[in-house]
Order: sequence, then structure tokens, then C-alpha cells
Amino acid sequence: MTCFGCFAHRKINNKEIMKKFTVLVLVLGMAANVVFGQEKPDTSRVEQGFKKYRLGGYGEILFQHMDFGPDRYNYADGAQPDKRSSIGLPRAVFSFDYKFRNDLIFSTELEFEHGGTGSAMELEYEEAGEYEMEVEKAGEVVLEQLHFTKIFRPWLHVRAGHMIVPVGQTNARHESILYFGTIRPESETSIIPLTWHETGISVLGNFRKWSYQLMLVNGLDANGFTSAYWVRQGKQGIFEEVKMTDPAGVLRIENRSLSNLRISASGYLGNSTGNTAKADDMKHLNGRVSILSGDFEYNNRKLIVRGNIISGDLSDSYQISAINKTISKNIQYSRTPVAKNALAYGVEAGYSFRLNNPGERIIPFARYEYYNSMEKTAGGMHADNRYQRDVLTFGLNYYLMPSVALKADYSHRRIGLGGYNNENTLGLALVYTGWFLQK
Repeated sequence: MTCFGCFAHRKINNKEIMKKFTVLVLVLGMAANVVFGQEKPDTSRVEQGFKKYRLGGYGEILFQHMDFGPDRYNYADGAQPDKRSSIGLPRAVFSFDYKFRNDLIFSTELEFEHGGTGSAMELEYEEAGEYEMEVEKAGEVVLEQLHFTKIFRPWLHVRAGHMIVPVGQTNARHESILYFGTIRPESETSIIPLTWHETGISVLGNFRKWSYQLMLVNGLDANGFTSAYWVRQGKQGIFEEVKMTDPAGVLRIENRSLSNLRISASGYLGNSTGNTAKADDMKHLNGRVSILSGDFEYNNRKLIVRGNIISGDLSDSYQISAINKTISKNIQYSRTPVAKNALAYGVEAGYSFRLNNPGERIIPFARYEYYNSMEKTAGGMHADNRYQRDVLTFGLNYYLMPSVALKADYSHRRIGLGGYNNENTLGLALVYTGWFLQK
């Protein structure tokens, strides 16, 4: 066994991990007795840095080369050796903020995914070995945010509208420039929506060393839960109407008491069966989704270390799986079993070398991730080992300036912790983020 696999081979105890991380967050936060570091918590980006309005955005251009085929599920040894490449525009996001008054701000973000909208054919490999052709969107135009914020005090803002759900490390900081790899950490994207945005109301603010955000938003749709992505595909959007029969609560807390260190904890709780297309089929079930997450970032301008963990629980998973199997194929959900528990964690570290021009630097980095969308199943349900994955990534980020970077990385992915064919990916990306115009 290599060192790469030692940690991932250990038996995972979700409750023990989350208990230790929670204690760590509380101890660090309560023991600290110093002021904030140099970076102010961004609980309300819209109150800072402009007088009347600003226009900006973020996005990326991505190239990938893979040495494995796309079908991981229908061969005994996993994805078959292959040589294939892809290039595209995963997202281009345009942001606009406008101050009606200093205490009343309007904000919106419009996201273009994969170039826009249309229809495309896709092979579905996951559904119990069936090869199916499904008509899906070739891209999307998504209203990612649209909300109003009323500022009463620095520690009390009230926000209403369509907002980012800040569960996990990357949802809270999802701009391309804020993580090292050419793609968002796949450990998070494989079990929860990312970027996760819902409609509702939020109370948020900053107080001394702390920032917080408390939200009430529409919940997930249990029909979308799957083996490969746990509750990620349960984010509503297939139907024109978004249901809030089952709302959800979200809480995120951040602390910056220790110099150069941010520690954060977030959680999500809400039922999901009342938001399905035919809610009567599941009216006897709750489908309660519980997610706990912790993350940290240490950044002293040279050494940058980030880590996160997400642990999720779904009640009535066995019954939901049985009902989902019977729904119409026309709904375009995968209709695969969903696990009771999912788990993801990872850590990345990089070191910054400054170059001659201001803001120009090179950051070599390494990242390790473990994730399993079927960490634990209920009722004797089979947990496919192909959903237990870990990834080791090495790469280089070249920042032409703080808001523009060229990225290159190489990822080695193990499926079933070595029980199936390994998968290797080479990635290249050009990413940007910033405000283009402000007054």
C-alpha cells in the first residue's frame, strides 16, 4: 500500500470526524484573543469597494486530456483505456451590484454554462448498465443570484431573493481564482450542488472576529437523488415552478481570530419529499437531508493551505430509492439508488513565488481528495465500490495579476481505492475574476 492510499483505506467514522472538527473550530475560535487578519470576511460583498454601481464577473476556459473512457460502470474493471480530449467554456458569469442607498443594495449574477443553451445527445452510463440516449441541455443560462440587501448594522444585514447557499468550502468561495485546480474540487461537486443557489431570506453580518449567515430557502427534490452524486441532482430546476413545500435551513459561521487563518463551519437541514413532482407518492416520508461541513484556510501570502470535510445523511433513503426507480424516464432523472450517508474531504497546499511585475506570481500546489457518494447505505442496499474515489493532484498556477491566472495540473484518480482501473487527467485553464467597471 502506498502512502497515497493509507489514509483513504482507514475505516471512516463520520460522527467521529465531524465531532473532532467541530471541537477544533470551537477551541480555535474561543481561545483566540487577537484581531482580524488583513482580509475582511466577505459576508456581504456588495457593501464594500464601490459608491454607486459595479460590473464584473468571473469564468474560465478549460482543456482536458484523459487516458480513460467515459464509461466507468459497464466493465468489470472500470473505465477502459482511451485517449480523448475536450475543450470548452465551463462558465462565464457576469455580476452587477447597484446601491439605491448606502444601506440598500441590489445584486445579481448571470451565468452562462458551456456557451449557452440548446439541446444535445448524451450517453447515460450509470443506469444499471443501460445505454440510453437522453436529450439534455447543451448549456445553460442561469440566474445564479438576484437579491436585495438591507444593512441595519455591520452585524445585522437582511437579504431576500435568490442567493448562494454557502455550504462547504467551494460554495462559499466559488470564483475560479480562489481554488488551485483547473476544475472545482470534485470531492464537493460529486455529492452536493455547486454552485448551489436557492431562493429565500437570509440574516447575516460581521461581529468582531466572527461572521455568520443564517438562511431559510427552498429545499431539494428527492426524485433527483442518485448513486453517483448523492443529493446534488436534487437541486430544483427541471420544472418551471420551484417548490417550497419543504423549506431548508442553512447556517455558516466563520472566525478569523488567529492571524492569517480562517476557520468555518456550515450546515444544511431540510426535508425533500414534499418538493417532488408527485409529492403524494412520498407523503409518508420525510427525506430529511442533513449536511455538516467544516473548512479552513491558512494564508500568510507565501504558504497557502486549505482543507474541508463534508458529511451528509439522508433519512428514508431506502424507500426513496424504491420509489425513484418507478418514476417516468421522461423526467430525465437517473432513477438509481441513493445512499444514506455521503462523505468528502480534502486538503490542498501551495507556495507562492513572486515574480518581477506587481501581482505576478507562480504557485506550485498539491491536493488530495477522498469522496464517496455511497459511504453508507440502508436496508441492505448494495454500495457500489466505484463511487468510492480518491484523487491526488499536482499543478502550477501562474498569476499574471491577482485576477487572471493560467493553471496546469495532473490528477491521478483511484476508483474503489484501487479495485478498478485508475484514471488520469491533464488539465489546462485560463481563469479570471474581477470588477471591470465601477463608480
